[in-house]
Amino acid sequence: MRARSHAGPAPHTHPLPTAIVPEKPAYTVQRGEVVDSLTFTGRVSPVEEAELYFRTDGRVLKVYVERGDIVQAGDKLAELDVSALRRQLAQAELALAAAHIDLESAESQRAHELARARLNLDLEQIALDKLQDYDPDVDRAVAEAELEQATVDLQQAQSRYDAVATRPDIGTLPQAEALQRATLAYDRAKAAYDRALELAGQRIYDIQSQRKRVALAQLEVERLEEGIDPRLEQAVAKAELDLSDLLAQITDTLITAPFDGEVVAVNTAAGKAVEGFKPVLVVADPAELEVTVDLSDDEMRRLSEGQAVTAVPVEYPGQELPGSVRSLPYPYGSGGSATGLEEDDRATHLAVEFGSVAVEPGDLVRVTVVLERKEDVLWLPPPAIRTFEGRQFVVVQEGAGQRRVDVTLGIESEERVEIMAGLEEGQVVIGP
Repeated sequence: MRARSHAGPAPHTHPLPTAIVPEKPAYTVQRGEVVDSLTFTGRVSPVEEAELYFRTDGRVLKVYVERGDIVQAGDKLAELDVSALRRQLAQAELALAAAHIDLESAESQRAHELARARLNLDLEQIALDKLQDYDPDVDRAVAEAELEQATVDLQQAQSRYDAVATRPDIGTLPQAEALQRATLAYDRAKAAYDRALELAGQRIYDIQSQRKRVALAQLEVERLEEGIDPRLEQAVAKAELDLSDLLAQITDTLITAPFDGEVVAVNTAAGKAVEGFKPVLVVADPAELEVTVDLSDDEMRRLSEGQAVTAVPVEYPGQELPGSVRSLPYPYGSGGSATGLEEDDRATHLAVEFGSVAVEPGDLVRVTVVLERKEDVLWLPPPAIRTFEGRQFVVVQEGAGQRRVDVTLGIESEERVEIMAGLEEGQVVIGP
């Protein structure tokens, strides 16, 4: 018998599903308004706010305020322990007092010596004037005349004596006595004449010598008039500088309120160690508020001071408040500075008219700035625009086919891009 074969049932076949090609979006070129705007979130802040710090390292002695306290300009807010500095200050005050005493003593002595020097100069000048006013020719002429008279008298007395000289009693005769008196008178006249001649020759040297004495006296007066030893004045100046430096250091250990306002932050307490120039207190004037925001350089380049803005507090989404750009940091505006230091204000400040809207410092605000607005222009949504190697184009639907068209773009918002050239109203553009 032939063996019977048993075949299984025929297998079922399932056709593969057709792949679904996603339909690309299509956009119609429309005419309308395109607004180029910048939107960002800022924070409500007091217009006047200051972060306060000690200007030196140290340990806090006392904090006089708490968060929420109202203060006035000049109020003492906190201070460091300055006991060591105050001891140095007392020593510096003593050093300054001693330097002043030395200086005043030197000034007094100089004044006394200057008075004596001026008196000596006057006396020396008087002596010089007398020498210069003295005329030796007068005394010499008088002495010469007296000598001549004495010579004549002596000759006459000699003649009379010679006439009786042979007499044995010559010594008792008046002629002998007269001769003796005439000889003495002649000797005196001769000595006076010689002295007059000597004084006449000496006068030139006396005047020269006296002039030197006057010059020396004048130099002494000028030396004293120049003042005391400059080292004494330098000592006083140094002591004053040391004292001023210590006073400045003590001032650096004290924080005072820079203006009337409210203490909004206290980040230290008595006994704590602090670093110089690290903020420990914040004082603000809550009476006037603004909006501050940190923007990128690209965003700040697009803004200008005085530019209008619209602000919407996050807590009040239905309130659109008008405002303007109060200041931009350097180099985009007048705010901040050119130093580039960390403590420079790099925020953008916006003036907002809050009116009756009850915002508080720290609240968030959504800000919109309209940079440019164009009406009755062609536009497409941003996804319709394609870019390749710097080329901007769209794909236009033409019947059953498609065509690439280069386009020139204008201003742009999140929803619309201005088409300046390349397309016409009503054309259909296929998205990527």
